[in-house]
Amino acid sequence: MSRSLAAKPRSTALAAEAARVVAASTAARGGRPAVLAAVVATEEIDALIYMEQLLKQAATAGLAVKKISLAATASEAEIRATLQRLSDDPDVAGIILQSPLPSGVDRARVVVVIDPQKDVDGATAVNAARLAAGDLDGTILPATAAAVMELLRTYEIPLRGQRAVVVGRSAVVGGPVAQLLALAGAQVAVVHSQTPDMGAITRTAQILVVAAGVRGLVRGEHVAPGCVVIDVGIHADGDRIVGDVDAESVSAAIGAAGGLSPVPGGVGPMTNAILVLQAAQAAARRAGA
Repeated sequence: MSRSLAAKPRSTALAAEAARVVAASTAARGGRPAVLAAVVATEEIDALIYMEQLLKQAATAGLAVKKISLAATASEAEIRATLQRLSDDPDVAGIILQSPLPSGVDRARVVVVIDPQKDVDGATAVNAARLAAGDLDGTILPATAAAVMELLRTYEIPLRGQRAVVVGRSAVVGGPVAQLLALAGAQVAVVHSQTPDMGAITRTAQILVVAAGVRGLVRGEHVAPGCVVIDVGIHADGDRIVGDVDAESVSAAIGAAGGLSPVPGGVGPMTNAILVLQAAQAAARRAGA
């Protein structure tokens, strides 16, 4: 059985840091907490569960939270206008656009109106370009990708010179994770659910990050003993939450020398902690705290 790469206690420490930063910015604003705004245009239960958890954590840190629920059929123009209003609102310090988006809506075309300093999930072209250039100083990173890296740092997983495989190529998670791993010195390959003989590649990985959005995609036969596996997936399965990794077979295959992030309890809470901290830091910058 592998060791568990859980978010706690590191995520708890990040939450405490966020609360400290929020308290300072709220004091600088005369006791008025800054707002973290989330725009949701989906009915997918996985996304709704995630957003409720995130906003609860943000409120616990002391931020005011605002959830704007749009129809799952909302147009690109409607979403863009909503984001523009929030970007123009001086009380809003951070903006999140929850995935997935309605059919036909291009994420890049709508997030362009978000002030990059309010882009607490690293979604805008400005922050993406800084990441692509390897300029991490002052760059707001995509929170899930940052959470993956934080887990690896927390458990002191070596990265330089290691073979890392990322399953999933989305601009939201897979792409940024691959970029961050490469910047840390890893040898990175990217595959996806339709890659022929995906297992032949994933079995070469010393570090495997699974962010395909497909429940139970990676099983024991896809991994080598001793591999460190980070499961980014989150799916509702009746009264359970499961990931992109079949935890039982993968844990057995990687053995005691390997590590597996749990679902729930791994990337999800670390992502929330980082998002709230990035929102807190955005509020502090705006308040001059």
